[in-house]
Amino acid sequence: MKIQMEISQPQSPSIHVGQIEYSHIEIGKSPQMLKGRLRLFQESLFFEYEDQTLEEVPAINEWTNLLEGIPFLPLLADIQKEQFIDSTNSVQDLSIFFSLKYFLPILTLDADQLKGPLSLSKNETGHIEWQDGEELTGLFSQASKAQISQDTKNILQIILFPPSISREKSEALIQSLTKMFIQIHGGESKYELIEKAL
Repeated sequence: MKIQMEISQPQSPSIHVGQIEYSHIEIGKSPQMLKGRLRLFQESLFFEYEDQTLEEVPAINEWTNLLEGIPFLPLLADIQKEQFIDSTNSVQDLSIFFSLKYFLPILTLDADQLKGPLSLSKNETGHIEWQDGEELTGLFSQASKAQISQDTKNILQIILFPPSISREKSEALIQSLTKMFIQIHGGESKYELIEKAL
């Protein structure tokens, strides 16, 4: 499985795009350890950002200037209102936990349902957004045709790293995520880290 990644109208600065492929995995309910960490982490986020304007947080502001439809922002807004995210399955819980912990947009898709290629394109507002081979935009939304299910065996996970995060740190974060992922789901993984100009 190879997904083509491209960003149209290249300009500076640049971001790093991490592409992780997982194969032969088993999805189930999250282990109690992950459920507990996700809940406790949301509670800590609530107290940390309860009285803040999210868009003014530097790490979030960096994304609002770059990306259309930041996937973790609605989750944080709910947490601010003490509306915590319930556990769904092991893949989604881990993706949400990692995304919120580091403020990174993460796209997790059933690789066998993808038509491909995926692309990142600049829209008329100057933000980047996702498209797939059928020109479906907004792939971070729940409307994606390649959502994870209990029957998913192969996953494509895309992580975007902002210009402020170095390639070395980006790679270290990918390795941390894949290690946790394989510990929970089994299977195999491989990743590629691509630098893309904006």
